Amino acid sequence: MSRNTLIGFILIGLILLFYPKYLELVSPQKPLETPQEKALPKSLPLTPFSVEPTAPDSGASKKTEGLSQKKKNKESFFHIDTSLFSAVVSNKNGGSISSFIIRKHLKEGEEEIQLIDEKNNNNLLVSFINTSGEEVFLGDLWGFDESLPEKVSLVKTEEAQKLSFYKSVGGFLAKKSLTFKNNSYAVDVSIDIEELEPVVLDGRFKLDWSGGIRLTEESKQESLFLEGLVSQGGSIQSYRVGSASLFGGGSSEISFDSKQYSGNTDFVGYRTKYFGVFFVPQRTDFVEISKSGSSERPNVGLSTTQEINLRKTVLFFGPLQYEQVASLGVGLEDKILGWQWLSSISWLVYATMVFLYGLVPNYGVVVVLFAILIKAATYPLMAKQLRSSKKMQEIQPELNKIKAKYKHDPALQQQKMASLFQESGVNPLAGCLPMLIQFPVLIAVFMVFRNTIEFRGEPFFLWIGDLASPDTLFMLGSVPINVLPFLMSISMYYTMQSASAGQVSGDPAQEATQKMMKYMFPGMMFFLFYGFPSGLNLYYFCFNVIQLVQQKIINNEK
Repeated sequence: MSRNTLIGFILIGLILLFYPKYLELVSPQKPLETPQEKALPKSLPLTPFSVEPTAPDSGASKKTEGLSQKKKNKESFFHIDTSLFSAVVSNKNGGSISSFIIRKHLKEGEEEIQLIDEKNNNNLLVSFINTSGEEVFLGDLWGFDESLPEKVSLVKTEEAQKLSFYKSVGGFLAKKSLTFKNNSYAVDVSIDIEELEPVVLDGRFKLDWSGGIRLTEESKQESLFLEGLVSQGGSIQSYRVGSASLFGGGSSEISFDSKQYSGNTDFVGYRTKYFGVFFVPQRTDFVEISKSGSSERPNVGLSTTQEINLRKTVLFFGPLQYEQVASLGVGLEDKILGWQWLSSISWLVYATMVFLYGLVPNYGVVVVLFAILIKAATYPLMAKQLRSSKKMQEIQPELNKIKAKYKHDPALQQQKMASLFQESGVNPLAGCLPMLIQFPVLIAVFMVFRNTIEFRGEPFFLWIGDLASPDTLFMLGSVPINVLPFLMSISMYYTMQSASAGQVSGDPAQEATQKMMKYMFPGMMFFLFYGFPSGLNLYYFCFNVIQLVQQKIINNEK
């Protein structure tokens, strides 16, 4: 390594060390709370019943239980366990999720992931406009009025567990049911207020989710992923929540704002980096998203309005796993893996990644294998690009002579250069076309590896314990020392060095620019990728190493 290269990397390291301190001085932020600090109590009172994980029933396929409550107007909790999550449902609002625990995709030191906190535990509220023009909220506690024909009921089958709540409203009966499926994060919410039609002004009801979803990641870059999503006619629109930069941060306070969408809507929801909450209504022509709170805990509200004869709304609440999201059948999966216009390529990248994991159950190894696979598949294009560059270098002296000789006659200069290209069999665009073809694939890989929840909590080896987080080897004061960004940027420098080996442009200014870019571009990528997931840095490090080998092979061709 030359002296200039060493000085360049030392300067980059100094910038990295002191930049966070600079940010703290000019824009101090409150420390982020870890997920466990906001977690609800692990054990809530499980009255009047507790539901154990559903298992196949050799006898009757369905069991119905009538359940009673000893005291009126007392909040009670109902425990639902499935193969994917454990939920606690309150009789408040006629079924409000008070706890929702995920036990998969855990990082080291995590025992569970709690998605409910004090901001969003008052959810699934039903309301309507009465004939006096007033909004009536069906909150409070449901199912405990002695005059009702039934209290709370539970229906269990092999596939699902259904809770039904009842409420008397002005002598009319309202019913709300939540159906939890054993192998899905989608909850069927059925709202039956047709008996209330005489007191409902426009024959419509509104379903609200307040508080969004609690943040689970410590990285400040999670703020880049916070967005409301609405799909109309298959086109997904994004509504950014708060402000953020590639280096995290942004304004701490989120000013209250809301956005309404009229017309037929496929879904409305809100996502963090790895988790989301979405409404998929049976049919609606009006939804709303609101935002407030702070960057430490955004408060996002969702609402959908439906006709009272359209009872069903699907609530998706949980991790953004591709198969789970795709099962909703509304195209939400097109957005989960990255940009919607790249969805087909992103799906192919994701499917290949999952297939490789089926062969080698270690996502770190999968990342390495994927880099080898991509470089093998794109080698013909890259070889064509490098060979074209070599030919361009061979005729560079002649090109420089033409530029100097005809510098006062641009038209003739272009004509002479075109003739030289034709005589030499060189296409000046041949080096660009292969890169343009590869570009969508490279972007799709970046998006998938950065977004996929499959990497969360997945170790590789030695100090790389979580492919979804930076590979911090140790802390230097308050600064994390991550290894892979160093390796990635160094490999990028030598890749650029190899690509320009033997190139002499004859133009001092151009040579100075090329030399500067050898340092600036790897340095910029180092700074940009320093807080990115280790899985992404591992991929680009392997990608650069393989490309360096391929370039050596092409450069040694006669």
